Amino acid sequence: MTRLRRSWLSLLLVAGLLLTVSAPVFAQDDTPDNPDGANLLFMPSAGNDAQLNADDDTSPAVTYLEVPSEEMVATARSNSQRTLPQSISGLKLDQAVSASPDDAQFTPALQNANAEIDAVIRLKGQSLAQAVAGKKLGAASVDQAAVVAQIQAQQSQVFADLQKYDANATVLANITKALNAVIVRSKLSALRELGANAEVESIRPVVNYQLDLSETVPYIGGKAVQDMGYDGAGVTVAVLDSGIDYTHVAFGGDGTAASYEAAYGTATTDPRNTTRDGLFPTAKVVEGYDFVGDAWPNGPLAPDDDPIDCGPTAIDCDGGHGTHVGDIIAGATGVAPGASLHAVRVCSAVSTSCSGIAMLQGLDYALDPNGDNDISDHVDIVNMSLGSPYGQENDDDSAYATDIVSAAGVLVVASAGNSADKPFIVGTPSGALSALSVAQTEVPSAKMPIITVVSPASDPLKRIGSTWQPFSAPVSQLIEAPVQFGAAGNTLGCDAFPADAFAGKIALVDRGVCAISIKVSNAALPAPWPPSSVLSPLVTQPSLAMVVVTPASRVSTFASPMPTCSRPTLTLA
Repeated sequence: MTRLRRSWLSLLLVAGLLLTVSAPVFAQDDTPDNPDGANLLFMPSAGNDAQLNADDDTSPAVTYLEVPSEEMVATARSNSQRTLPQSISGLKLDQAVSASPDDAQFTPALQNANAEIDAVIRLKGQSLAQAVAGKKLGAASVDQAAVVAQIQAQQSQVFADLQKYDANATVLANITKALNAVIVRSKLSALRELGANAEVESIRPVVNYQLDLSETVPYIGGKAVQDMGYDGAGVTVAVLDSGIDYTHVAFGGDGTAASYEAAYGTATTDPRNTTRDGLFPTAKVVEGYDFVGDAWPNGPLAPDDDPIDCGPTAIDCDGGHGTHVGDIIAGATGVAPGASLHAVRVCSAVSTSCSGIAMLQGLDYALDPNGDNDISDHVDIVNMSLGSPYGQENDDDSAYATDIVSAAGVLVVASAGNSADKPFIVGTPSGALSALSVAQTEVPSAKMPIITVVSPASDPLKRIGSTWQPFSAPVSQLIEAPVQFGAAGNTLGCDAFPADAFAGKIALVDRGVCAISIKVSNAALPAPWPPSSVLSPLVTQPSLAMVVVTPASRVSTFASPMPTCSRPTLTLA
């Protein structure tokens, strides 16, 4: 379809160029008494007011353009061999293209798939939110339960039709509030057959997402708003993320390891993280649901009603993102500490992935938290600190659902991404037309320390960007010293160095194999191990500082002989 539109655009551009070649003379004239409307164009006069007032006719002057059809066609034909600019000729298609109505229903990602896939089948009937929105615009009163029943019946009929072509097709989820859609696992051949069903609006693959996050309250003006007396009281926010640790002190819990263990257990396979155990909901995290479980994507989705976040400090997992986001939104020191939270778990506990199926279910939940098929209890705000880059408003069904949720009266806030300032990098679902798309930023304290090569003077790379680690000791003065690459053959720094190996020097080690904090502590020995403070003794003797680089960059940056480097003073906010 895109190529077809481009071909039409090419024809229009060519026609416009040909018309300019045969442009007739423009003449100012009064409004014609009897315009015949054939091939005529009347435009406001380009003359000034004095010229208009000097005219005996009081009617406004117009530009009168007559384009005889026969002359225009003949002129166009006579110039048909004119050389076109490359910008235009390059748009010409080698041959005509066509698209069948069947193809229009399928996203390109499904055109060549040959395996069983997860797909979102969006139907032509309205979702519950769309039906209620129609009522607000003056339509007849809506029986919401009846609308949901009708949607479910339509989805059942379409799925029954799909099973004619794939008896093993399964329903993964039914979306009725944000979308009228059924999510299935089926063979592509069957889905293509289903495309002929008059009830089907579109068939798209399920799209999964990645987590995003940024900070902080004072920098964005949150503290100033709080000082004006606004703290979010009475506002409900659904956090579509990795869940929330509702036992944390930031949300009114006691924050003890015992409380967390009672709520989550000791492993991702612990059954305690699938049940509420009388610990949830709380006064701050007032409701929620887990649409993912703790095995996906390494196992199937396993929804349960306990949206407890998997904390990586207590469990070997990749959770914690949702707790951090919830704290920023409405924690004790958050932007809106008076707001109430709904923990809607749509992201994995064992990876940074977020399920596209769970995302749509989460948006459905936000419209109807108690599941009674009445969306009058919808949340006020949905937060999604997640997405996939290079998104558009029509990229996938989550963006389409976002617009419907917004129309129902819910503010949907979504991450524009953490992928820097590249053109068109903004993510989906924040690409939805109605989404409040928020870009990643940095607070003023987020500075890049610069390592300066003092000698040798011929070193081609004089200034090297570096990153101050939060576990490092504060630097109160300029550090300048010779650089030494490893010691006694230990270039990784994962093992202890000989005593005083880096006395009075800046240690240089390769990146990889072990954590940077271990490398730093080894270079700082003979200081006590483990460090008595959370701040590793980075700048204590015998090592003044440390530079950790990848082997490839070391070869180009620190050639022999090793240079003398300095780092500027770092001020911590």
